[in-house]
Amino acid sequence: MIPDEQKLTEQYVQDSFHSYLKSSLTHAKVEKLLEPEVLASAEGDLMITGPALCLYFAALRSTTNPPSVPLPRTSKSAPPRELTESNCPPAFIGFLRVWSSNVPMIQNLEPQHQHDLARVICGLPHLSNPLERSIPGIAADLRAVAIEISQRRSFQDRYANDLQAALDAGSNGSSLKVKASFVPPPVYDGAGYSDGKYGGKYGSPPASPASAFPP
Repeated sequence: MIPDEQKLTEQYVQDSFHSYLKSSLTHAKVEKLLEPEVLASAEGDLMITGPALCLYFAALRSTTNPPSVPLPRTSKSAPPRELTESNCPPAFIGFLRVWSSNVPMIQNLEPQHQHDLARVICGLPHLSNPLERSIPGIAADLRAVAIEISQRRSFQDRYANDLQAALDAGSNGSSLKVKASFVPPPVYDGAGYSDGKYGGKYGSPPASPASAFPP
């Protein structure tokens, strides 16, 4: 194991994730996987769909074995960096392991089946018939990781900005700006959620799957 000082910081990984999340949501809007109305309304399980899509697109970008996540450069002169099991912060190692176990299966799918996977993640009907049998399991794994990510307060506090960036992309300065209505859920105080709701629109908090993920 490498020394702790060589580990990437949680903040660096979070910043990289949100950078990719913005581009993933924008790509999903362009591909009609997520309509602008859905991005703006923040209804349903968008807080899970967004990060699950980000994990899907990251799997398509991965070029290493074992799989690693190419991280965005902090500047043009900065060397390329990858998120690997050896430099991953302990808080995120469970996420990385589940994601990396699915990368080979995602990359081995035919292009039309990869598109079906993205549609299933977004709750859309698949186009291939029958559906490739590995897709439901892959989608379930990515969404399980996304549920865990979505329950982190650091994610909740930044998600509205990610959604807004996707909504603004391609607007070409239009004065009719659509505003994301996502509001982070209230902070749990030990006795219950302060307003009895989850993010104002989600009802009760989503159940966290039993897993090896860190809190």
